[in-house]
Amino acid sequence: MDQPPKSGEKTRLCVFSDSHGNPDHMLAAIRREAPDAIFHLGDGESDLRAVKRAFPDLPIYSVRGNCDLFGAAPGLLKTEIAGQKVFATHGHAYKVKYDRDYQTLRYAALEADARLVLFGHTHVPYHDRVWGMEMINPGSIGYGSKPSYAVVELDETGVTADLKRV
Repeated sequence: MDQPPKSGEKTRLCVFSDSHGNPDHMLAAIRREAPDAIFHLGDGESDLRAVKRAFPDLPIYSVRGNCDLFGAAPGLLKTEIAGQKVFATHGHAYKVKYDRDYQTLRYAALEADARLVLFGHTHVPYHDRVWGMEMINPGSIGYGSKPSYAVVELDETGVTADLKRV
């Protein structure tokens, strides 16, 4: 996997989830946003083949969703990008559809000392800043009449994020 920009440089990410067999919206968003890397938060792992064909040099971070039955991606990804610790998961293992305050997920990310928490599964866009963490659910890029995604910019000084519609 290619690496995004080194520490000290601002890194731009496109964050997607729940593409469910529809990579076209992801491809359009990548063309529009020109990110340094992307995150795919599950339920559409096979859709990443189209992204890799169209953008072979773009780093891709992904996690397995509950619908990615035989996916190769991990269920949880902890990494560091541009000096910020990232905690990425699909969310089903943290019961995000039923725990509306996302407390289980918040505590797990807090224990990991994460600054950026990425999750999907609900198909509902969400962005909150709590306990020094940016929590972002980009919604669904593949379902519904208003597909959505997130653009995240980060460097050693902090994280900013915007939820966007295709």
